[in-house]
Amino acid sequence: MVIIFSRSSSVLSRIIRFFDKGKWSHVAIKVDEHHILDSRFPKGVKVRHFDLTDYEFVEVDGDIEKALNHVGKKYDLLRFIWYGFEWGDKPWNNPNEMICSELIAESVNDENLKGMTPNEQYKYLRSE
Repeated sequence: MVIIFSRSSSVLSRIIRFFDKGKWSHVAIKVDEHHILDSRFPKGVKVRHFDLTDYEFVEVDGDIEKALNHVGKKYDLLRFIWYGFEWGDKPWNNPNEMICSELIAESVNDENLKGMTPNEQYKYLRSE
């Protein structure tokens, strides 16, 4: 499975990279040459046209069918906000909603990816 780490010049991408102190602000799964699967605010998990402009591919052992089972889930805005403040001993999480890095953690065959931001996932996968 091909994971795509990306960033843009948008205000939100810059804010995410500032708080995460990293290069990437988003992560998606390559479905084919023209489509990706990801979770974005406000529409959630969807297969979309490949519209990323600044990105890097990373091959991983994962299950695209498992990832596709999450299509239709709403975006987990509370979990996203939690990463900015990290208030409490564990992330706020709605199991029926999902952020981009959570979609990757659920689809890749590596438990260590759970609870990581896109940038943390990138660093972890590149260190292997």
